[in-house]
Amino acid sequence: MFLINLKQIIKERRSISAYQDKEVSADLVADLLETAIWVPNHKLTEPWRFVFVQGEAKQKLAEINREVALSKTKTDNEQDRQTISDNAYEKINQVPFLFFVINTLHPNEQLREEDYASSSCLIQNFSLLAWEQGLSTFWKSGKLAMCEETAALIGLKENERVVGQIQVGYPAKSPTPAPRHPAKDRITVME
Repeated sequence: MFLINLKQIIKERRSISAYQDKEVSADLVADLLETAIWVPNHKLTEPWRFVFVQGEAKQKLAEINREVALSKTKTDNEQDRQTISDNAYEKINQVPFLFFVINTLHPNEQLREEDYASSSCLIQNFSLLAWEQGLSTFWKSGKLAMCEETAALIGLKENERVVGQIQVGYPAKSPTPAPRHPAKDRITVME
């Protein structure tokens, strides 16, 4: 019975960035993370930490997103720039809950990559657990997550990297799943 439910959750989970105007509890997110950390992790380095971005810090992150968007635009049209600016700000401001998954960079290159893979598994676990609770997650790893201003805001250390900015909310829509290529078409058997 459990496997059927897990299969269903894996297939139904979607990354949805349109959210209902409904608060997401920090306690719920923390509780889901307590389970999500149970991932394969070579040498049990447990390289992750989490930064919850709320209140004034979230407003600062929205401003950073505005600046990143404006720096990428090629238009000089003031009205277009204002629209881009406002949209970028709201992309962060409208997210009910936002946190960063941060990964310590192990001095050993092989363990560093294994730690990154473990942290990615943790994000997938969290996404599945959130979906089970009726929440959508959106894993972002773009310019906002990687810029110097964000690094300063979240207290990123020199021996760390951002694995993802995770947005969490109750989804406002239910998109149709995109078809996937069957795994059986991508299996190579070596004998």
